[in-house]
Amino acid sequence: MTTAAAGKSPGLRARKKTETRRLILKCANALFHEKGYATTTLEDIAERAAVHKQTVLRYFGSKEGIALAFRQIALQKFRTGLLNLERTVSVLEYWRAFVESSAREVMERGDIVRYAKLVESEPGLMAASLAIQMQYEELLAAEFSREAGLDPATDLESRFLAAFLVGGYFSVARHLLGRGELRNYVATALYVVDFAMQRFPRYTPSQSETVTK
Repeated sequence: MTTAAAGKSPGLRARKKTETRRLILKCANALFHEKGYATTTLEDIAERAAVHKQTVLRYFGSKEGIALAFRQIALQKFRTGLLNLERTVSVLEYWRAFVESSAREVMERGDIVRYAKLVESEPGLMAASLAIQMQYEELLAAEFSREAGLDPATDLESRFLAAFLVGGYFSVARHLLGRGELRNYVATALYVVDFAMQRFPRYTPSQSETVTK
C-alpha cells in the first residue's frame, strides 16, 4: 500500500461505516412499518441490509437502539454543544436554538407522524423515549445551576425550569404529531421556550443568598 493510499484509508473506512449505519436504519425503518416493530427481528434487519446480525448489534446495540437512533443522535449533539466551554450564549438561548433546529428537522421528516405512532404503540420504546427526555432535563438543570453559580443538588428552581422546558417541548410534540398537525409545529415549540423566557425569573446567586438567609 502506498503512503497516499494509507492516508486515505481511514476516511474511506469512516464513510463505509456511515453508509452501513444509514443502510441498517433505512432497512429497519422499512421493516418496522411493513411488519410492525414487535414482529421485526434483528435477523430480519440484517438480512434486508445484507449484513451480519452482529454488525447490526455493533452499530446500534439493540432493536430499540435502532428505532430511537435519531433521538440519541440529537441528544448527543445537544450535550456536546451545551457542555462546550466555548459556548457564547446562555443556556436558555442555547435550548431555544436547539428546539428550533430540532423542530425544523421534524418538519422535514416525511414519516415523522408515522414514527411517533410507532413509538407510542410500544411500551418499551415509550420507556426508552422517556429516559432520553430525562437526560435532557438533567443536562439542562445542571447547566442552569452552573450558570447561576449554584449547587445542582439543592437548586430546585433550575430543576423546575428544566422540567418545564423539556416536558413542554415533548408534550407539544406528542399533541401535534398525534393529531397530524405540523403546520405550526416550529412556532408552537418555540412558544414554550419564549413563555419561559418571559415568565420565569432568572435565578441568580444573589437571589439564592437572599432566600437562604
